[in-house]
Amino acid sequence: MSKAIITNDIDKLLENLKGEIIRKDELKIEDVREIEKIAYIADRSKKTIIIAADKFNIYAQNALLKLIEEPPKNVEFIIVTKSKYSLLDTILSRVQLEKKIFENDDEFELKPITNEYILELLTSDMEKEEIKKLLKAILKNKNLNEDVLKVINDAYMMLELNIDKEAIISLVMLSLKVDNANI
Repeated sequence: MSKAIITNDIDKLLENLKGEIIRKDELKIEDVREIEKIAYIADRSKKTIIIAADKFNIYAQNALLKLIEEPPKNVEFIIVTKSKYSLLDTILSRVQLEKKIFENDDEFELKPITNEYILELLTSDMEKEEIKKLLKAILKNKNLNEDVLKVINDAYMMLELNIDKEAIISLVMLSLKVDNANI
């Protein structure tokens, strides 16, 4: 069965995988045509084709779906991406989903609070520890008012209670945006 691996560091994950690696910034239909050619080259032993991309074009995903549904004999596909939201539900329903998160001691890179940045955070499928790093990065800002500090405190408690992570991120980021905090 084919699988999809969600990771916070695609290139680091690829170092540990064995197989034919196709790495793209955005997977396009032409790339899937090349993958098909590689997949259909006869091989008696098991062949693993690793498809890694930051973005997956919808047309490429539809073509890839056909390949995943009826793979050539002895061929396994591994799709690697940073967020499950970058893949169609139809693909997700046909693959085994895994997560491989690498610990990163680096500080969280906080960007100016825009709607686009909030959406990026919400679709990045962050783990609990990554959200804590985000909250710590926000706390380093000296210009936070008491209301925002209370929201961040509540967010920590919500994380410990396993409240929906996207809801926590939304709460914190929108409170920062409403407060016009200059981060």
